[in-house]
Amino acid sequence: MTISLNVLNHLGIGLYSNVPAVLSEVVANAWDADAEEVTINIDKEKGEIVVYDTGVGMDGDDINARYLNVGYRKRDDVPGKTAADREPMGRKGIGKLSVFSIAETVEVYSTKNGERHAFRMNSDDIQRQIADPHATGEYHPEALDPGLVDFDKGTKIVLKDLKKGLTRTAEYLRRRLARRFSVIGAAHGFEVVLNGAPIAAKDRGYYDKIEFLWHLEELEQLDDGFFEEGNGRRLRGNIRKHFEVSGMVDAEEGWTAHGWIGTVDEQKSIDEDNNTIVVLARGKLIHEDVLKDLKEGGVYSKYLIGEIYADFMDASDLPDIVTSDRQSVNQDDERYGKLKAYVRTILKNIENQWSGLRNEVGTERALRHPTIQAWYGRLKGDRRKSAQKLFGRIESLNMPDAEAKKELYKSGMLAFERLSLNDSLSTLEGLETKEELELLSRLFGTVDEIEAVHYYEIARGRLEVVKQFEEVLPDAKEKLLQRYIFDHLWLLDPSWERAASNQRIEEAVTKEFRDLDAKLTPEERKGRIDIRYRTAAGKHVIIELKKYDRSVDAMDLVAQVRKYRDALDKCLRTKFPHEPRLIETICVLGSPPAPNDTDHAAENINLLRQVGARHITYDELIQDTRKSYEEYLAKQKEVSDLLAMINKLDDDFGTVAPPSRSEHTDS
Repeated sequence: MTISLNVLNHLGIGLYSNVPAVLSEVVANAWDADAEEVTINIDKEKGEIVVYDTGVGMDGDDINARYLNVGYRKRDDVPGKTAADREPMGRKGIGKLSVFSIAETVEVYSTKNGERHAFRMNSDDIQRQIADPHATGEYHPEALDPGLVDFDKGTKIVLKDLKKGLTRTAEYLRRRLARRFSVIGAAHGFEVVLNGAPIAAKDRGYYDKIEFLWHLEELEQLDDGFFEEGNGRRLRGNIRKHFEVSGMVDAEEGWTAHGWIGTVDEQKSIDEDNNTIVVLARGKLIHEDVLKDLKEGGVYSKYLIGEIYADFMDASDLPDIVTSDRQSVNQDDERYGKLKAYVRTILKNIENQWSGLRNEVGTERALRHPTIQAWYGRLKGDRRKSAQKLFGRIESLNMPDAEAKKELYKSGMLAFERLSLNDSLSTLEGLETKEELELLSRLFGTVDEIEAVHYYEIARGRLEVVKQFEEVLPDAKEKLLQRYIFDHLWLLDPSWERAASNQRIEEAVTKEFRDLDAKLTPEERKGRIDIRYRTAAGKHVIIELKKYDRSVDAMDLVAQVRKYRDALDKCLRTKFPHEPRLIETICVLGSPPAPNDTDHAAENINLLRQVGARHITYDELIQDTRKSYEEYLAKQKEVSDLLAMINKLDDDFGTVAPPSRSEHTDS
């Protein structure tokens, strides 16, 4: 069997997809070389990356027999741990080729035991060798002056003529490298310095955003990134609660894992790159995302992040499970199947706990706003539980700013009240995503908000009318009624919500009444304060107002009502023969018509009924109206209070400070 140089195209030049993955291979080689420090310097102007490590370095034999020997397997050649008692990360012997996926030219400088060596490899030269039909199958790098090695220990690799532009910032590379290793830091005797600043666990960028934590071992054994310096019993960041989970993956095989899985506080705290559960072995990432492979669809999964350390996945006495690009594992391997089943069990427990935890914290955050606290205080029993679910959803959504959250609370509270009236609060339980909540908010934040505002204004206006009637002096009541009653027939009958006016009829009838007025004596005209006519609820209504202190004889009132009725009937019959002629006359009096003793009261009512009329006193009108609208006015107060609260949210969201990220929870 012969191997073509073309294999390099598949194993190195075209294998790796991004700069962090390539630099990870270089850092892993430095770990295996027992380096105590790796420095990475990126020069965008020159388009170069220089990586230097303080490891054991290489002599001539190491370079030819190991570094330039593609496929060299150190674990087989030198089994066990390194001289510095480290578990080696490398296995296939092809990671060194990764540099060709981002650089056209690679220069290597190294020293060991006093020997200094330097050489240059070029991708174009390799390609020409591959294309040469007479090639021997070997590639000889270009030797460089050993005097260029200006250090006494370790190896320096210079990547030039970069294929991929360094558009990413150094901070991005720092974050990605921090997430690919668990052995970076003084605690492990392995420092990685990027552009002059050491990489630390905190550079992973998500520790301070984790809200709930499930750790796969005793708390004391957690990664350093979770602790305040000098206090191993204090969780770092914003972690509110933590739970211990067994690390046993397979008891029969003795496979165990440690690490953690957490949920972040808000959707904006996590992006697609972070929403992963990585698998690490021997201190290095071997699988970028087990969460994706589990295909979890619950909303809680959009808040997950985690690091699983499973050294059994990369045991030297078992087949290599890691794929050639060193970024994922063989999906069909039994070990990965067991690990997935283990993680799935943990996730099911998290899913069962998460909603309650989220609602609890969401309620705490929501109640920081005095107005929401006041609204919540009005709720009882199951309505409170439903409100807590609403708080949990709103507080964990990815909202662009406080203004957007305020508006969602406004419409959410309106939606809640509307659903509550219909006993449909369970609808909120099915709403999880921002899009679903925004849809509900748009529906109730437009149609029902307008309805609520109108309802509030109508109720407030009616309450004001009744209040004015109660407060004015007796002799002013008919003037006040004269001002309102024509456009507010609900005062006389709640079923007459709005007068269904027929303007053409009313104009003609009004003229007829003017003719009628002309036939009245000056004294009669002076005594009759007002007469009004309107169509409402399918009938024609005549309203006759008398002074509050005037005593009216029943027979005189009947004669007057008959005169109005006959005039209206004549008008309708002559000018509108096809219109219905159902006529009702309402006489508003200061006191019942005389004689108003017990014997005559019923008789007077019957006399008026015979001419399609009824009487009501001013005081009775006010009393009956308040009674008729008692429930209406109670609802008005509830609605007005709600709207006042919603409007007050503008002040709340402008004054309440956001929660501090420095809050801690003792373990």
